[in-house]
Amino acid sequence: MEWKERGDEPMTAKQKRMLNAVCGCIADQLHWLAADGTRVTFGKDDWRHLFSGIILGPRFLRGWDHGTGPVGFIILGRSSLDMSKTQACEAITMALHFGDHPEEQGIDSKPVRWSRKVLLGTDWNPELLNEGE
Repeated sequence: MEWKERGDEPMTAKQKRMLNAVCGCIADQLHWLAADGTRVTFGKDDWRHLFSGIILGPRFLRGWDHGTGPVGFIILGRSSLDMSKTQACEAITMALHFGDHPEEQGIDSKPVRWSRKVLLGTDWNPELLNEGE
């Protein structure tokens, strides 16, 4: 599986495509739970930012001063484009596990049904389902 390539160099084009495909499947089928327990719909880019933020860590910035009270903080994620090959591999692996086991993060949903592109990227041949018919 070429997306499992490791190293300190920037993530590869194949890793970018695999991460996007995995995040697209998740976006189509799962919701995230907000801090107040409400279900939040994320797009593919949001999921990619979430997994990137987990792997690369968040950035805490001073908030904007509106002159109406305490300034507070803003928490920013990080771009997946900042990931190394090893970090991209970790993000893809994490995303695949999350899609297969959403209940582990408190998401009441069936596992993701991966697209053909994702299945082929994991070296699993979907045509095997048709054998013996």
